[in-house]
Amino acid sequence: MESMKNKKVETSMQFDVPARDLWDAITNPSHFKKWYFHIPHFTTTVGGIFDFYESEARKYLHHCKVLELEPGKKFVHSWEHPEQSEGSSVVTWLVEPVDDHHSRLTLTHEGIESFADAGEGFSPEKYQQGWDAIIKRSLRNYLYLIEKLHFSININATKEKVWEALWNKENYKIWTTPFGEGSYYHGDLKPNSRVHFLMPDGSGMYSDVMFFKENALVVFKHIGGMKGCKEQELDEKTTRWTGCFEVYRLIEINENTTELEIEVDITDEHIEFMKKRFPMALEKVKELSEK
Repeated sequence: MESMKNKKVETSMQFDVPARDLWDAITNPSHFKKWYFHIPHFTTTVGGIFDFYESEARKYLHHCKVLELEPGKKFVHSWEHPEQSEGSSVVTWLVEPVDDHHSRLTLTHEGIESFADAGEGFSPEKYQQGWDAIIKRSLRNYLYLIEKLHFSININATKEKVWEALWNKENYKIWTTPFGEGSYYHGDLKPNSRVHFLMPDGSGMYSDVMFFKENALVVFKHIGGMKGCKEQELDEKTTRWTGCFEVYRLIEINENTTELEIEVDITDEHIEFMKKRFPMALEKVKELSEK
């Protein structure tokens, strides 16, 4: 088995914002509480200590001590889980300007092997997944004004009927008309499959099915745009939103009532459109399901 000694996790991403804005996003609590964690007594003073929990459930206490600071460039702090492990690790946030309008963040987390006593949930693989999601999705979405919208509706039908209303390809054309007449999708809904969401002119986007459980859950990860029914290479515009998610979740209230919950990452320019049109689309899903 490969040695866990000195195992390092690293994630890096370039952003279309100046270095000063990126630095502010990762060190100003009024900013990072919107995409990272709420840290009541955060500090960047060397020797200073701050603690936080990952959520209101208060399950995992994080204990951190500031080790190094280069304003505008580098922030280093320890990272411990005193309630689960005797280990200690170090997190380094490095901000580098690319030019006047672009910057790169590289996050390195070293010493994770010291958390082996806490179990599989504290493995390097778990940390890699977590940091990738935080930097490449949560921070990216915050900087690019991508908002997560939530919609829900109670439907007097079984989960099976609601699922059929959503994903039967003829039904899909009906309930998506508020977004655009003639919308349709091509592809099979199954784990790790590729789906094309299209308009009659062949424009749209292509997405991967990340999670799938029939009659219960489907999660799409949107990748890029379509033109002439062909997948397009990522350009400057699509790079800003690639990796956004769209989630459909069915919850059985009782044998004849289902709650449909939807979460969707939306760019700033489309937020008001979606806030208006998604409720209209859900009413059509309800009508189809309750027939």
